[in-house]
Amino acid sequence: MRVRQSFVSAVIAGLIAGALLLPSPYAGASHAPGPKGDPSGPNAVAHNAGGKVLKSAKLAHRAPDAVYNDTGFDAVEPSLGMTKQGNVFYAASGTRNEVIRSKDGERWDVVSPRLGDQNIHAITLDPYVYVDEWTNRVYTIDLTVACSLMSYSDDQGETWTTNPLACGRPVNDHQTLFSGPPVSSPTVAYDNIVYYCWNDVATSSCGKSLNGGLTWTPTGSPVFHAGDGTEGQDLPRDCGGLHGHGVVGQDGTVYLPKEHCTEPWLAISRDEGQTWEHVRVANKVAIWGPDPSVAVDDKGNIYYTFLHKDRLPYITYSRDGGKTWSEPLMFGRPGLTEAALATMDVGGPGKVAMAYYGTDDVDGKIDKRKYPTKVVWHGYMTTTDDLFAKDPVFYSGNVNTSKDPLARGACGPRRCYEAYDFIDVIVGFDGVAWAAFADSCVAICINGETLGGHTGGVARMVGGPSLK
Repeated sequence: MRVRQSFVSAVIAGLIAGALLLPSPYAGASHAPGPKGDPSGPNAVAHNAGGKVLKSAKLAHRAPDAVYNDTGFDAVEPSLGMTKQGNVFYAASGTRNEVIRSKDGERWDVVSPRLGDQNIHAITLDPYVYVDEWTNRVYTIDLTVACSLMSYSDDQGETWTTNPLACGRPVNDHQTLFSGPPVSSPTVAYDNIVYYCWNDVATSSCGKSLNGGLTWTPTGSPVFHAGDGTEGQDLPRDCGGLHGHGVVGQDGTVYLPKEHCTEPWLAISRDEGQTWEHVRVANKVAIWGPDPSVAVDDKGNIYYTFLHKDRLPYITYSRDGGKTWSEPLMFGRPGLTEAALATMDVGGPGKVAMAYYGTDDVDGKIDKRKYPTKVVWHGYMTTTDDLFAKDPVFYSGNVNTSKDPLARGACGPRRCYEAYDFIDVIVGFDGVAWAAFADSCVAICINGETLGGHTGGVARMVGGPSLK
């Protein structure tokens, strides 16, 4: 099994930390708003696909502000979710894994599963938190060497039920947990089917639970395997098993995205994972490494985000169940020259939120680029409430200022320092876009060095059009 850097660093950090929780020394610090005209700061800019700035006063009035707050805890591969009560849950991980909760993104409380005074999830090989939007149940699941440790809460994190063997099959990596309505199977004591998918080097596989996560059974054949090839051809290529996070539609259809042999593919199952249909969503190249992102709205419209070979973020959508797809649109902020770890969520039809790392100061041809330590990377959020329009308007804002980047040096295409393999974004029940970042540019990094810790942060797009 290929061991990822996040595995090694997390194990070492956990063993050193023991039973101690060490909040970040930068707790409470926030990225201050930039001055007017600062290209980095909270004021979002309106633009079309491709980055053309729109200077309409009406659009400027509708533009949201990007607001960022440090959680006060370390984070790697940060994920988050929101309950109907407005509580935001965040997977904080560094010296130790914790689930933290907030109402406003500024003040955070630890609500981790505990046995007495001990954190049940003290050490993790990959942190992950997920909120079931239908049932309001909060899940936290962490990889172990042998399996996965999962806990869930039905009372906003006050109490938890723990399953120490929540994997369906031992030795797995790069997990995603998600849920949705059943198609034909009877569920037990829980309304939805819970799906757990993972990478096992050559293939992408999934399991499912009909009782909310207590027991697991495998789905059908692997979702992706080494023989999958261009346009459905059975080619003997090993494209790896890494995939993005899955989602389930209102009708129970399961979607799992993957960059497969530098092509953007989507696996679709209409029978709870028993069989899979494979669809290439665009003729463009999807660069190797980054996980693409998929989302589906209440009307069954499917959305897909990936990084093209120009290392810029693109979005495409299907309004007929995946049969046909729109021309991909580059939604990155004006002036963006490269992006990393782009991810997406959807609210109402055509109302989408995206989050990604990006830079505007990488020069030279992509295949010959050298990455000096002076290159700085920022956190970006982009939203639109009219993606289906002929010429949709996007609003993009930096979550940090130009003097306080989130990373420095080589970021992407696959990893970005302490963020490692992914970040997260959600559209909350309030119609506001929330995003989870890992800030690996603190302390000495701000003054020009590469390293400097990794604090967890949460960004919001405040004001502007609702995404519900």
